[in-house]
Amino acid sequence: MRTVASLTLAFGCLVAALFTIPSAAAASGKARVDNRERAMVRGINNQRSRYGLGSVRVSSRLARAADYHSWDMLDGDFFAHTSRNGDSFDRRVRRFANHRALGETLAMMGSCGRGSARSVVRMWMNSPGHRAILLSSKFSRIGLAKRTGSLNGNQACLITADFGSRR
Repeated sequence: MRTVASLTLAFGCLVAALFTIPSAAAASGKARVDNRERAMVRGINNQRSRYGLGSVRVSSRLARAADYHSWDMLDGDFFAHTSRNGDSFDRRVRRFANHRALGETLAMMGSCGRGSARSVVRMWMNSPGHRAILLSSKFSRIGLAKRTGSLNGNQACLITADFGSRR
C-alpha cells in the first residue's frame, strides 16, 4: 500500500511538472548573479560613478526577469526587447517586479568568455540609447543575466539587463 501511494504521488508530481507553464526560475534554473554578471554590474556602476551617479543594486526579481528573457530569446530563436508572445519588455518585467520606471538593455556576443563583461559595458556605453539607460538617475536596481546557446544556427551569448527605479 505504501509503495502504491509513493508511486502515485511520484507520478502525480511528474505529470504536474510536465504540464506546468515555465516560470522564470523553472525556465532559467537560476536567479543568482554569477561572476561575469557581477563584473558587468561593477562595470555599469564604474561608469555611473564617473558621471556622479549612485550605484545600481542587484535585485533578485529583476535578475529573474532578465534571465527569463535571455532564456526565452534562445529558446524562441530571436533577439529583441519584445517578448516571444508579443508583450513589450515592461509588461514582461512587471510580471516579476513592480517598479515605477523600467529600462532594458540587450547584448549579443559569440561567447561570454574572459573580457566579455568589459566588452558588453563598452558596447552599451557606445550606443546612445543603451548609454541613456545605464546613466539614468531614475534607476537604482538592476537584474542582469547571460545565457549561451544557439541563435539562428550560431553559438551566441545573450545578455539582458533590466533596470528599475525604487518602488
